[in-house]
Amino acid sequence: MKKILVLLLLSLTLSGFLFAESADYTNYSELKELLESDADDYLLLDVRTGPEFEQSHIPGALNIPYDLLPDALPVGTAKDKTIIVYCRSGNRSGTARRILSKAGYTELHDFGGISRWKGDLK
Repeated sequence: MKKILVLLLLSLTLSGFLFAESADYTNYSELKELLESDADDYLLLDVRTGPEFEQSHIPGALNIPYDLLPDALPVGTAKDKTIIVYCRSGNRSGTARRILSKAGYTELHDFGGISRWKGDLK
């Protein structure tokens, strides 16, 4: 019984560390304000599939499916450029954030799922 409790506590602790990285969400107001600023200041990435992107996306987003990152980023993207990622539910955007972080990108923000966007969609 003690072993089970120890394993349960250990798994809960580890899951907190694993998911803490993707818990840094940019909220709607911050993202809307950023989108109204100079587009050269950030890169908004929709990491869903092409068909999902074509169905709807946040205006100004670039579609790069998460499994093509970081190789498909625009040439010359600075490692310290502000990059905001989003997807359908938040799973793929969290994965994309981790991929980009491992590739050396430092200014990463996970907006989570597109359903958090309260503005118009394209």
